[in-house]
Amino acid sequence: MKKVFVCLFLSAILLCSGCSAGEGSKVETADLDNIDSIYIDHGSTNVHIKSVDQSQLEISHQKPIIDMKKEKSGIAINVKKRKFHIGPKINLNKQLQVDIPKDYKGKVIINGGSGNIKAEGLETEYIEAISKSGDISLEFESYHSHVQAKTASGNIDLSVNKKNPDVHLTTKTASGRQIVTLPLSISRENEKEIEGTLGDGTYDIKIETASGNITVE
Repeated sequence: MKKVFVCLFLSAILLCSGCSAGEGSKVETADLDNIDSIYIDHGSTNVHIKSVDQSQLEISHQKPIIDMKKEKSGIAINVKKRKFHIGPKINLNKQLQVDIPKDYKGKVIINGGSGNIKAEGLETEYIEAISKSGDISLEFESYHSHVQAKTASGNIDLSVNKKNPDVHLTTKTASGRQIVTLPLSISRENEKEIEGTLGDGTYDIKIETASGNITVE
């Protein structure tokens, strides 16, 4: 009986060590004066990005370990892996929140191994989102941006929220559907690739997934 009790007790400890026990969110900020690039490496953590009406870059996170550094004219945000972990990883809602000032004119570059990338209310002028495995969703508030989005396995959704944006669009998928609702002047279109221009073609949009669907609207 004692052995059974000890086993149950140890199991409970291991289980709890893998849980998220209501940890409070941690918030960090940074000035963007003379910063022309924001690099975000989110690992396997989901990342949510939003353009907001404030003067500083702000990141908030509950579970992941974050390292934020200024490097010359850029800021690097890295989600670090835990060196030691006991028990099952039960917390499935890990998320990194990144709020970027609306008037920021530099590049936003996002890179991850897995985990979804979601951005909304974007006012960026250049955004790049690369993932090995995960969905990418980019929604603009006021579109005036170069866009590059690529994932090996996952869907990519882009909403420009503008009737006639000045874009040159290229989409590629090895296995998946392509839905483009913009009234492009098409120069190439087949099951795997669409290329076209709208307006002056000022902004480049390049979207690629090896296995997944692409939607541009």
